[in-house]
Amino acid sequence: MSSPYTGPGEDVLSMILVMGVTGAGKSYFINSLAEEDVAQTGSDLKSCMTSYFTSCHARTADFRSGTAECQAIPLNIGRSKTLFIDTPGFDDSARTDSDILTEISRVLTAQYQAGVSLKGVIYLHRITDIRYQGSSVKTLNIFKRICGQLALKNVLLVTTRWNEVDEAVGASREKELRESFWAYMLGRGSTMTRFYGNRDSATAIASQLVSKRGIVLEIQRELVDEGKNLKDTVAGSFVQEDITEMKAQYEKEMNDLDALRQTLRDSDRAMRRQIHQDWAREQERLKTAQEDEERLRRDIAAEVRDEIEQKTSEKKTSSVWKMIPLLPSLVGIIGMFVGVPPASGSLLSSWFMESGLGESVVDFFQNF
Repeated sequence: MSSPYTGPGEDVLSMILVMGVTGAGKSYFINSLAEEDVAQTGSDLKSCMTSYFTSCHARTADFRSGTAECQAIPLNIGRSKTLFIDTPGFDDSARTDSDILTEISRVLTAQYQAGVSLKGVIYLHRITDIRYQGSSVKTLNIFKRICGQLALKNVLLVTTRWNEVDEAVGASREKELRESFWAYMLGRGSTMTRFYGNRDSATAIASQLVSKRGIVLEIQRELVDEGKNLKDTVAGSFVQEDITEMKAQYEKEMNDLDALRQTLRDSDRAMRRQIHQDWAREQERLKTAQEDEERLRRDIAAEVRDEIEQKTSEKKTSSVWKMIPLLPSLVGIIGMFVGVPPASGSLLSSWFMESGLGESVVDFFQNF
């Protein structure tokens, strides 16, 4: 990878990605590590989005319409300073797969270009789920394509909510996951484990990754090293297939409604009004699919690189920039693309003080 940001960051800061469907317990897992409610969910996200990073970077609002879904939570795991990235699930009812994939890709691209070590990925799954189907299957398919085969050795497949099932029932579902849905990944080095809902369990899980050498995910190689647009990556092309199918479906629905309208008499005003409403709904869905398709055509690596270079070139003209230690600089760069909950401020402050930065976290990011 040819990037001016690669190198020294590997020993200063590391990152772990936390993924899974909505409700799998991603935020709860991170909060268990922190022993407090740091990662925010649901309506609480509004306060996170106006925190240090997103309030100081207008371009982030342009990308996410003022809402940053991914959260970066700084935590100490042993002696390692680690950013845990809490990601939205691909089954999010308010956002499309294209939107979510783009956001995650930007964060991963910034981390890779900044030279921060990605220790691995924690993938959470509810053991309470009776069957592995629907959104879980889709999310897993996208997840595997994001990681790629070479990175699977740094993937932890974690089952959650064990307190809500009988041990025998849970063990039976665990066996099915091991022998069927997760067999491919386990056969290529992934590890399967249980999260029991407490700090000791969460720490034991996170420690497995912190001690590993850093990895590069398939989507990072494709976007940064090979210069592909998102749609040409393995994960992006998978999402594109769904968009193509949805577009065809919406267009067919609109054509069918047009044909039905032709058969109605002028007196069928109520039916005509209903058809008009249905047609407008399908048209809006088609417009969303077209926007998703356009989003996948973006050159993520180039736009992230340009944003980082613009920010660093602005700062390098100031003598103050030369005095900023490496750790705050790396956190600041990643913070351009992800939100950080205000509750993380105290730990970030201790990190920055250790590195020799005298100003407060709020002042730092207001000036970054």
